[in-house]
Amino acid sequence: MFRPLFRRSDPIPQTLRDSDLAAAIPERELRAVERHGTAVRFAAGRVAMREGGVARECMMVVGGSFAVERDGNGIALLRPGMVMGEVALLTGGSRNATVTALDESAVYAYNRREFTSLLRECPTFAGLVREALQERTAA
Repeated sequence: MFRPLFRRSDPIPQTLRDSDLAAAIPERELRAVERHGTAVRFAAGRVAMREGGVARECMMVVGGSFAVERDGNGIALLRPGMVMGEVALLTGGSRNATVTALDESAVYAYNRREFTSLLRECPTFAGLVREALQERTAA
């Protein structure tokens, strides 16, 4: 019986696989999301992005949840499959909100170059990011 020397595991976290994003984009694009990103964990209460801060990266939530506040007012809840920080990264502006982990959470982080590559490689994902960007800049 042939047994492979190694097995390719499925690196996409189940929480991301079960998210709205996974239902909306092809498997190939989900794999690119994982491949281009750097996994980062946040303890509950840790700030991931601060309003007015410099944008060096954006992040995709892969586990847990984050609260979004602008001027001290809650404006959104981010769950797995949702992106944060893309507005400032794409527009070159400063952070427009503070994002804080509500519980033990995990993200894939992308610097500007990685995010640009991801958008170029993944047209369905890029379309969803453009829609979110339009909604967020209109609000």
